[in-house]
Amino acid sequence: MGKNYIEQTLRYTDDGRLMDENGLSIMMDWETPIMERAAEVITRKGGRVLNVGFGMGIIDTFIENHDIEEHWIIESHLDVYTKMLSDGWHLKPNVKILYGDWRWYLQFLPKFDGIYIDTWDENFLEFHEYLPNILNEDGVYSFFNNPREDVKNIHMPELEFDILNNFCNIKYETFELDFIDTKLRQGPDVFYWSDEWKTYYTPIITLK
Repeated sequence: MGKNYIEQTLRYTDDGRLMDENGLSIMMDWETPIMERAAEVITRKGGRVLNVGFGMGIIDTFIENHDIEEHWIIESHLDVYTKMLSDGWHLKPNVKILYGDWRWYLQFLPKFDGIYIDTWDENFLEFHEYLPNILNEDGVYSFFNNPREDVKNIHMPELEFDILNNFCNIKYETFELDFIDTKLRQGPDVFYWSDEWKTYYTPIITLK
């Protein structure tokens, strides 16, 4: 039985990727436009912003370019956390880093004006269910919206939609991806992205 994600040694490559021990892509720098747009969405209210899953730090770098008061980051993988420290993220005056599984922290978190989650190899259902407890009434929530799971053409995974639709308003902003690396794999027989997925749907979630 292979190691799970959190037990694996991750590596950052010189050509802009974060890889696991099996050579599978955790994140790639061509996702930068997705992260740039998401950062713009979740910082619209200013105030206190939370990102769950640092990865390559792309969205967090963009978040820092916006006018916000507090920037919280939750990261569960030791190799990524170590990279954050080596790059000095803990020294930024408005940044607060929480190391560990986001589930450990949910009940202790304050409310945020903007929230984003992009973690590896898990669904966000539990996070969505808890969302009303940590998102301000006029706050904005978004997440990495993998088009692979859009099987009913509702522009997000069905289970995610069903949960959020109970207590949230769901909108999207779309844009076209100029470049997609279709050679990288997410699994032995599963490619990370398809040529067909050039239109990206950025979720814009607010509480009803």
